Amino acid sequence: MMQDSAIYARNLGKCYQVYANPLDRLKQSLWRGKKKFYREFWAIQNASFEIRKGETVGIIGSNGSGKSTLLQLVCGILPPTSGELEVNGRIAALLELGAGFNPEFTGRENVFLNAAIMGISRAEINDRYDEIVRFADIGHFIDQPVKTYSSGMYVRLAFATAINVSPDILLIDEALAVGDARFRQKCMAKIRAFCREGTAIFVSHDTTAVTELCSRVIWVESGEIRMDGLPKFVVEKYLQYMYEGNPADKTASGASPEPTGDSDLDEFSVIDNKISQFGNLDITIEAVRIRSRGSINGVVYTGQPCEICMILHAHRNIANPIAGYLVKDRLGREIMGDNTELIRHNLPGLSEGQRYMVTFGIDEWPNISEEEYALCVAIADGSSAKHEQCHYLHDALIFKSIPIRAPAGIFSVPNTSVKFLSMS
Repeated sequence: MMQDSAIYARNLGKCYQVYANPLDRLKQSLWRGKKKFYREFWAIQNASFEIRKGETVGIIGSNGSGKSTLLQLVCGILPPTSGELEVNGRIAALLELGAGFNPEFTGRENVFLNAAIMGISRAEINDRYDEIVRFADIGHFIDQPVKTYSSGMYVRLAFATAINVSPDILLIDEALAVGDARFRQKCMAKIRAFCREGTAIFVSHDTTAVTELCSRVIWVESGEIRMDGLPKFVVEKYLQYMYEGNPADKTASGASPEPTGDSDLDEFSVIDNKISQFGNLDITIEAVRIRSRGSINGVVYTGQPCEICMILHAHRNIANPIAGYLVKDRLGREIMGDNTELIRHNLPGLSEGQRYMVTFGIDEWPNISEEEYALCVAIADGSSAKHEQCHYLHDALIFKSIPIRAPAGIFSVPNTSVKFLSMS
């Protein structure tokens, strides 16, 4: 393990013995390993990776893929069945907030109890106690038994205790899916501050949050590491897998679209195999265009009308088509988007062999920061709740947005009026 490594794993594995019935467990104890009455289930197998100090690494994967098991191995809750694992530094794990709390103890007593479990001395926790109480913001309830707490108060105190013990490595496993919006924002701000200085591992199904927070993403599937790399690239492949069940690319033929009667057809950008894409290809998107104030496929202007257009080719009859688009920034964060079902504009059924044009007209482009953005477009069959992805194009077009002023956040509305009145 190198000196600048926080976590090093080589061929790490965790295997469980799964018995069909309780009697088989008894038989196994009597046969003492001479015969197997169980089947092996590898929750994690042959996992090798290294996380350096200061890195913020996201872990993604479908339900049951082994993400939480991997985190439990790293923080020492579970012993590995095979492989090597080395951890350099003190860990704070936000796996199940408040899991170590004693309901009969007061909040104050549980803070000191949890600190002792994490290996923090009483003197150290005394120095941090006031900060923990301020962050939890539960008032006089700190001296009441935690069994009297609401779920929100319980989570506040648990998070405040875990995050304020100055860990070298912070592990977060969907721990922020509870609590009110103000508390979640407060937690995320604290986590971002930690990520600037410490080592963090962030497990979540929220790919936007993972892309925004992490400098690297590990995709775990069926107990194995499927991919390890830059967030934007890994998240795209993971989303493709979630729709298809197979990470292999399915691409369209890349043939140029036939004439559709549109006089501006030469303005479209034709889709080829170089664009990352997936879907069952029952419908394919053959060309895309974004137009704003006379600019085609290059620049979009704040406050001006914008038109996003795609040409479709139906390869079979489609009863309930849904067309949509997403705009992502350079980090892969989803800035804005829409689809025909969300705006309650149901498209008519598509006939096999026919080509169609779908156009989204935006009255005023929002005031987003001046940088490059990617336009993703998609066509599906079904409904938002249940559909098959026919063709999804990652980064079909790259364009630049020109704001009228710098927004305070990711974006703002183009025009805001301000009234000022002296009340004295």
